Amino acid sequence: MTIAKNIWTPLLGKWQGEGQGYFPTIEKFIYFETLTFVQRDAMTVHYMQTTEKQYPLQPFETSHWESGFIRMLTDGSLELINAQSGGRGEVLKGSFTQADAELKLTFHSHAQINDPRMVDTTRTFTLQDSTLTYQMEMQTTAVDTLTPHLEAKLIRV
Repeated sequence: MTIAKNIWTPLLGKWQGEGQGYFPTIEKFIYFETLTFVQRDAMTVHYMQTTEKQYPLQPFETSHWESGFIRMLTDGSLELINAQSGGRGEVLKGSFTQADAELKLTFHSHAQINDPRMVDTTRTFTLQDSTLTYQMEMQTTAVDTLTPHLEAKLIRV
């Protein structure tokens, strides 16, 4: 399927930038993100995401690390599978849209593994020209609706 190769091409490489995190049960924070995409085959991209959180009056410290795969399935839909440094794993189902200079990948959780607090998550990656934005929403046992949690703006390095 040649379309898979075409959608991956603009994402490939290393992206970095700052973001902010917030959620009703935590204090707002800023973070520095590195996100790397490597094409494994025509249908699959490996990604690695590392996050350094800044605490008040402190330097950035590694706070989150995840690695996984984004696959194009035979029906043209997407699947994101990851393992996270805190022990959680996720399987998310998704889709992509491509129009003009924008590529958007959207995912919704299908399975949460090894974290009973997690109920639901969404992730959206939007590539517009040379900027990659990332948003994550989550629902937990303490917050009963999907609620924005993370947003970052990254540039290719």
